[in-house]
Amino acid sequence: MMGYQPKNRNDVEIIHAYMLPPKEQFHITENYVSSPPALTITDSWGAIWTLGTQYMRMDDAPNGEFGFNILRNGIDMGVSGSRIERRNGKIRVFTRQGWLTWNERAFI
Repeated sequence: MMGYQPKNRNDVEIIHAYMLPPKEQFHITENYVSSPPALTITDSWGAIWTLGTQYMRMDDAPNGEFGFNILRNGIDMGVSGSRIERRNGKIRVFTRQGWLTWNERAFI
């Protein structure tokens, strides 16, 4: 565990070592891999994607699924979802609104 990074006094985010990019990266996650069950997904830029530790209220989560904040290199991306996938070289997140795709700057 790397330590705690509080966002404010009432909110503490735990950042684990697996949520951060390694010093050297030798692989890119294959296409059609999903997290979960994979712990992390590595995109073509070497960024590490994973589900965070903050869970969503059932009203905000995808129907019938648990939802968590989405982290890229340990940084909260401001999106919550239940799955992260790498499809055709793109990162996708399943949210209550459906699938969002990362365009290297934002989710669309």
